Amino acid sequence: MTNLPSTETMERISRQELADNLDAVLDRVLRENIGLVITDEGKDDLVLCPSAWLDPFHTEDFGSVINCALRYAMHAEDKESEAVIRYLRHRCGILDEKTLSVAVADLDRELKQPSPSLKNPQVWQELQGMFRQQLAALREDSLEGATEQDSLAKNDKP
Repeated sequence: MTNLPSTETMERISRQELADNLDAVLDRVLRENIGLVITDEGKDDLVLCPSAWLDPFHTEDFGSVINCALRYAMHAEDKESEAVIRYLRHRCGILDEKTLSVAVADLDRELKQPSPSLKNPQVWQELQGMFRQQLAALREDSLEGATEQDSLAKNDKP
C-alpha cells in the first residue's frame, strides 16, 4: 500500500480559485507532485492529486517485475505460474514497449531451445503472439505520433 500524504498537511484552495486558474493549478499539481484540498464554502470537499498517486502501475519497476514473473512462470508448474499467465493475458494492454520487447525476447529464447524447456509450448506461443501484436500496435501509435509532430513542426516554420 502506498503511503499518501495526509490531507491535514495539504494546501487548501477554493472551488472558485480552481475554476479561475484550472490550467495553472493542474500544472502545479503535476510539476510539484502535490495534493490540494479543494474547499466548498470554506469546508474541505475534494482532493486533487496526480493520478500517479493512485496508479499501482506507475513505477519504473513494474515492467521488471512483470518480466521476472514471466521468467518464473515459464519454468514452474504451479498455481502462481497459472496466475501469471492469466494476468498477462488479461492485462497485456497495460504493458509498455520495453516490457513487451523483453518478454518477446525471453519467450523467443525459450521456445527456440533444442530440448523443450517449456511445458505447454502452445500456451507460451499464444502469449508471445499477444505480446507481438501489442508491441506492433504501440510502435504504430508511436510512429503516427511522430509523423503528426513532424507535420506540425513543419507548419510552424516561418
